[in-house]
Amino acid sequence: MEGESGRREDIARLFAQAPFSDAGWDTALRALADATGSARAQLVAFGNDHVSFNWVTDVDEGYAEEFLRIEGYRADVNYRVAAIAKPFEVTWERHYDAVRKVSTNDVYLDHVRKYDAEQGAQVILVDRPGAFFGVAALHARSDGATNEAQRKVLGEAAPHVLRAIQLQKAVEHRGVELLRGSLEAIRHAAILLDGTGKVCAMTQAAEKMLGWQTFQVRAGALRAVRADIDRELQRRLSAALADSPPQSELWISTAQGRILVEVCTLPRQDWNFGFSPRVVVTFRSPLPASDNQVERLCAAFGLTGAEGQIVALLAQGQSRQEAAHRRGVSVQTVATQLRTIFQKCGVNREAELVSMARAVIELGNN
Repeated sequence: MEGESGRREDIARLFAQAPFSDAGWDTALRALADATGSARAQLVAFGNDHVSFNWVTDVDEGYAEEFLRIEGYRADVNYRVAAIAKPFEVTWERHYDAVRKVSTNDVYLDHVRKYDAEQGAQVILVDRPGAFFGVAALHARSDGATNEAQRKVLGEAAPHVLRAIQLQKAVEHRGVELLRGSLEAIRHAAILLDGTGKVCAMTQAAEKMLGWQTFQVRAGALRAVRADIDRELQRRLSAALADSPPQSELWISTAQGRILVEVCTLPRQDWNFGFSPRVVVTFRSPLPASDNQVERLCAAFGLTGAEGQIVALLAQGQSRQEAAHRRGVSVQTVATQLRTIFQKCGVNREAELVSMARAVIELGNN
């Protein structure tokens, strides 16, 4: 009995520590697998309130991808999902067999047999709209069916697993607040998105950017008011959530002038439930061209002061119309000056000129 008591205490302790260690969740799940005589332990989550995941210890690569491909989260596919009971009620092979007698999905059977995880027991931890969490002991053929003692261990561990999940959520939310505070301190207009793409925090400067002409938060999602801008924004957000390389710059025009919208991916943790920030969206308005920038451009390309100011404004993302307005001249005057600038810089297109100008300006910032 002392050995069983000590093992239960170890499992409780490991799950309590899981949110605070890089490998904490894996270590705790391995201990649970060992205590239940299982080849593997599994933690699953589905829903809109967090990232969906399917974590299984010591499983061959490709398991999770195949599970999604066959839609293993559906009750008409997965007999384990069809057999779920109320939260904290243990279900096991007896319940699985009852479901399989009524309907058996051969694709899912092939899947669990391929990865040697046909038998076992499970406990649902959370089952409400938008959030589902469950923990399971997966038995291999060599483990045999679960016994009463093993199922008791799983049932007793379930409350500790749920408390660890709640603690993980609190830790990730704390990370959101710390990052938001840092952005506030440097007066950044920034919006933080979690792993599901929902807005989880924003700075005061970003709140001022929202409005009927620019951006809005609808059902927790960041949207641009203009349909064409929103399509580009959503494409960039999707890419950032998928850890794809940064996209090209996105500029929008507002009543206050041009705004640069930047979408960046934040570092990913191996074990997270999607509550921590994954993407930061920042809004920046171009500052007036500094004298140093203009002087550097004039020196680099042999430009006059007026020509240097035009190039500096274009390098900041200003349009020809905006550059003309800031210079107090007509758009035609700017177009005439640009022809001379192109000749001096040896380029044929405005994009080439802007690229060269930004490179020169960047040298001055290093």
